[in-house]
Amino acid sequence: MTPDSNSQQTYGQGSADYQAIFALCRVETVRAGRLVTGRLLPGLTPESAEVKDVLAAWPGSVGAREEPLGWELFLFEPAARRERWWLHILLLGATVFSTVVAGSLLMGHWPIGFQPLPLFGGWWVPVPVAVYAGALVPGLPFGLALVGILAVHEAGHYYAARHHRISVSPPYFIPFPPYLSVIGTLGAFIRLRSPVLSRSTLLDVATAGPLLSFLVSLPLVWWGLAHSRVVEVINAPTTYLVRFAGDRFWLGGSLTMSWLTRLVLDLPGVEHVVEMHPIAFAGWLGLFVTALNLLPISQLDGGHLLYALLGSRQRLAAWAFFLALIPLGFLWAGWWLWAVLVAGVGRGRIRHPPLYNSEERPGAVRVAVGLAAALVFVLCFVPVPFRL
Repeated sequence: MTPDSNSQQTYGQGSADYQAIFALCRVETVRAGRLVTGRLLPGLTPESAEVKDVLAAWPGSVGAREEPLGWELFLFEPAARRERWWLHILLLGATVFSTVVAGSLLMGHWPIGFQPLPLFGGWWVPVPVAVYAGALVPGLPFGLALVGILAVHEAGHYYAARHHRISVSPPYFIPFPPYLSVIGTLGAFIRLRSPVLSRSTLLDVATAGPLLSFLVSLPLVWWGLAHSRVVEVINAPTTYLVRFAGDRFWLGGSLTMSWLTRLVLDLPGVEHVVEMHPIAFAGWLGLFVTALNLLPISQLDGGHLLYALLGSRQRLAAWAFFLALIPLGFLWAGWWLWAVLVAGVGRGRIRHPPLYNSEERPGAVRVAVGLAAALVFVLCFVPVPFRL
């Protein structure tokens, strides 16, 4: 992640005295900012009062590593930049609209008027030509619930990064035509503009999003199931279905969904399935997206998490899970697409890139949080998410 070529990098002056604590130091420009790497003077540690004063005044992220010749510090100061808030607000508004349209279609309404645009060979694409405001209202619960889950997930990452003084962008929401995606969005993401300097910091940032989206999705699933219908279907492929624009879509069930269904609903027999309320579907999507992000591959949250816990040994699990997507693709072809997307995001790299301080290990509390996030992955994973 680098700054635009025409952007000017400027820095604050609050850390001008940092050189006083170093016996040796080097300053270099990296990833939209400057990185100071220095060895502390003999007798100084990160807990020394004068070092703490410098670190408290430093306007960016910090990391430390103990070496045979003394403590080495990493100080990153991001370049000043102006946020394009108009873009984030525009994307958020477009995503709310597209997910609300999807919610209306889930409720059996048609809020958009279409005209066919012929292509070739008899193929055509629908082009929106009218919006029926009244038909959008039934889609509000689904759209707001789904965007809310995505927002909470990204807010977890955002505030964890800010807590560690990492330069981070506001969330980018991705709208998508609902008649092509059923849900009206491809998700959301944030950009870390500062390098993550330690495994403890990486674990905090990686786990905050999935844990929050998991916790927010649970009550939505509970409420949605309580307002769902139990219907009789002969030879149903799964326990859950939604109706979208008149068509039926079957959904796979995770361990969490199975347990919540048993608590909330009484299914008379195997021939009875749950026709999900849109709020339940939004919660189901929240659990599914949480599991997708926790796959321990490359730049996904799970890749960050496993690298924070295992260091360079993460590459073994990353390759194992990446290769496991190949046979899973025979059950649901979407896993092949996901494998391609993950490889693309990681620029062909499946394992996690090293950190400046890869030797540092998270403490016991952070390890427990990381294991809890790994358990969430197991509880939310669905081998076959969708069936027609």
